[in-house]
Amino acid sequence: MSAAQGIAAILTLAVVLGWARLLLWQRHAPASSRARRWRLAALLALQPVAAVLLYCTLFPPAAAGKATGTLVIATSGAPRFVPTGPGERLIALPEASGVVGAELLPDLGTALRHYPSAGALRIVGSGLEPRDRQATAGWAVRFEPTGEPRGLIALQPTAPIAAGARFAVTARAEGIAGGSAALLDPASRIVDEQPIGPTSDIALSGTARAAGTAIFTVRLRDRSRTLIEQASVPVWVPASAPARVLIRAGAPGPEVKYLRRWATDAGLAPRVRVDLGGGASLVDTPPDMTTAALGKVDAMILDDRAWDGIGAGGREAVAAAVRGGMGLIVRITGPVPRGWQVLGLTAPGTADIAPVTLQPDAPSDEALAARRGPGTRDAPASVAGARDTVPVLTRQAVTLTGGMPILRDIRGTVLAASRSRGRGKVALISVQDSFALVTSGHSDAHNELWSNLVSDVARRQAGPVVRIETPAFAGQRMTICGAGPILVTDPRGDASRALVDPATGAAGCAGYWPSVAGWHRASGPAARPFYVYPANALPGLRAIDRRDGTLRQVGGGNRESVRTLEYDHGPSWPWFIGWLLVAAMSWWLERARAGRT
Repeated sequence: MSAAQGIAAILTLAVVLGWARLLLWQRHAPASSRARRWRLAALLALQPVAAVLLYCTLFPPAAAGKATGTLVIATSGAPRFVPTGPGERLIALPEASGVVGAELLPDLGTALRHYPSAGALRIVGSGLEPRDRQATAGWAVRFEPTGEPRGLIALQPTAPIAAGARFAVTARAEGIAGGSAALLDPASRIVDEQPIGPTSDIALSGTARAAGTAIFTVRLRDRSRTLIEQASVPVWVPASAPARVLIRAGAPGPEVKYLRRWATDAGLAPRVRVDLGGGASLVDTPPDMTTAALGKVDAMILDDRAWDGIGAGGREAVAAAVRGGMGLIVRITGPVPRGWQVLGLTAPGTADIAPVTLQPDAPSDEALAARRGPGTRDAPASVAGARDTVPVLTRQAVTLTGGMPILRDIRGTVLAASRSRGRGKVALISVQDSFALVTSGHSDAHNELWSNLVSDVARRQAGPVVRIETPAFAGQRMTICGAGPILVTDPRGDASRALVDPATGAAGCAGYWPSVAGWHRASGPAARPFYVYPANALPGLRAIDRRDGTLRQVGGGNRESVRTLEYDHGPSWPWFIGWLLVAAMSWWLERARAGRT
């Protein structure tokens, strides 16, 4: 119970006791001293009046009045001429430039402080920036969004990838159906291109060959090939220790030979064992098939004969290693017996061999050359195969079940699938002759195929993780979550500490306000770079974010209510004077002879 409620209860009790005293006095007083009816009624009425005046003296009521007028808030994307009606005042926020007749103010909070008597807000344009949305609480708001933006309205940033692996760029464009989208590498060469269909969805891919940071570019053109927009796509390839790979095969063959060459060229640490039959084998000092030894292996590649040949004890050790985090890939090289399975993945099928046509590496010869790069001394670009000479491979005609597809051919047939097992992953692949890609001059396709497979299942490196809100823009607050204090270094070399929000608890999220665009670096237990866009980048995406954020804040875009202006409590002295007068009147009326019988 508050103090005001407690005082109100005491005063109510006092009024009831006062009434009881007057009524008892009237009943038991001598006939000559009893009050007439009008005198008794006046005394009874003065009791609650005195109580109300005393309460208002202690807690004077606020001076209230109904708010009037409307503030018209012009935001980014507002038209140059904003119509206003009677009682409306036009305010332009910094993002709304060139609005005729508007008063320019730095933010919505300042506008509300300048005009506290306004009764409602009318927001015109694409919507409020994040700094202004909370200021609308308690106001009647009507949101009038402008038309849909043209260009990129969504862009999914890429996750950190391994060197040589393919990354995907997904986006969505509005208003340019029938146009085209292209992905350009840092040297401005097209590495992927596709038309924009009726759904406006965009899916492009590229390859980053070396560790470090790079900026790719998404370019949009309309039907007439007119440039509509270009957007940066930051890509980060973290430098990491070489993965420890174990390759085992039940018989020698070109597939194992080129697998070892791929692993060596990729900077991995491969160890190989090939069984020759009769107990003989070609051994490259592989670890023992024990759980402790396999705990030091990041990924293991076996064929089906080697999987069957390691025996029940070896398979149990491999299963325990997978549960502990190791990745396992089993190649299917022949007919699969009934009931054959690998740690929950099954491959029922026939003894037939089926052709495999892989997805094209690039949409054009120029894009393929850009993806391959300049080549190396051992594999110069001049000997690479043309785009239309990719060979048709073969696979065992099986159906991979029990896992998630990670590789398909051009018809959508699943060629490889994986599933989680404890902290690790296991995968099956039915392609039998991927080495033909190398011998036909398409070693880049062979490298990408096995890089994607091994990256999908290999042991994940444990350690602290920093989660960064993307995309980030210069001059706008962003969120960084990670363990421990976070120090951010901007492209100029200036370091500043992100401000930790105590309300986030163990998540350790902090706010950071980047002032310049470019690559920043978050230092701490889990250091990593992140990219900050210029303040005017991705205008369509930011317009959609402003619109959706404003709609969420105002509850569907139209939050109508009657706003009452409440000021500080009024003065107490008028109520105190009134209470003195009523108390004096009550005292006089109880003692005066007027009104007695």
